[in-house]
Amino acid sequence: MQRIEPAFPDLLPVGHRLGPAPAVPASRPVAVDPVEMRLVWQGSRRPRRLGDRAVPRRPVRVLLHAAVARREREFIDRLVGAGCGILVVLDDDLAPKDLPGPSFEGQFVALAPWLPSFWGGGTLPDLKAWKRRGVPAGVLLSLGPAPEPFEQVNAGVGEAKAAGASFVLSSPLSLPPGDRHRIYDGRAGEGGDEGLEDLLFHTDLGQLALDLEREASRACVPAGLPEGLPGPATAVTPRSTFAASAQLLLWARRLDLLDGVSSPGWQLRRAAQALLASRRDPQALLGEDNLRVVPGFNPWVEAFARSVWSGAGEPFDEVQARWVAH
Repeated sequence: MQRIEPAFPDLLPVGHRLGPAPAVPASRPVAVDPVEMRLVWQGSRRPRRLGDRAVPRRPVRVLLHAAVARREREFIDRLVGAGCGILVVLDDDLAPKDLPGPSFEGQFVALAPWLPSFWGGGTLPDLKAWKRRGVPAGVLLSLGPAPEPFEQVNAGVGEAKAAGASFVLSSPLSLPPGDRHRIYDGRAGEGGDEGLEDLLFHTDLGQLALDLEREASRACVPAGLPEGLPGPATAVTPRSTFAASAQLLLWARRLDLLDGVSSPGWQLRRAAQALLASRRDPQALLGEDNLRVVPGFNPWVEAFARSVWSGAGEPFDEVQARWVAH
């Protein structure tokens, strides 16, 4: 197990991973590493990791891939017993029975990566079995350039709904030139393809990623799919605390994307980290009108937190309207 630094920590606030980046199943040409948000191709060499079998002294949030989950059942039992939270990435065949039962509510969360068919994506697994076991199961929408990209994102949200997802997490793909050349060479043929070349090498990938994130939010509203990671919880951090903090982090990122250097997103980010460190139940604090005891909850942050956690009210309504506006 090693410490990790996710490429998008506001979207994936998880600090450890058990095992290396994912192996690519034989049934598909490519997988997604959700930590670095990069593609892992069939036959890619993965870095070796030392077999650290020390259970952390304090409960931590651990990401593990399906192949690791199948072969590390004994060690996962120890992590669960120590109160660690487990984020299971369903990038290969894995059933709920392959994992130990949780010790408390929200200890496990399942996340199935989705890729556009243009990048070699396959069929999402059936997530209903995880929900029947009491494990929140969602879909990671991996966003990147593709022909008709907005239609692809809407299709991804539709597939997530059909698979039984209880939430969606949208994240841009990191696509270095090597990956783009690889897909171009495989699709363009000897004669080349000017349109494909423009798409992969002359598109403003940052702006496209922002547009696709916003399109995913628009598609999630009519589908009734909440956005953001709802867990995992640990023995010292309840699920409600993590989920509330994750919501603030998600909107801190979105404010930064909308407003740039003038964004107040840093205030939400500071408050979210303080709430997570406090381990306090935000609903209890709200009921006591005592949210200000957590550092960083100034009047504006408190008002935003109240409105985003309830799903309506100012100032959240104004920010959400700008985020989903065409």
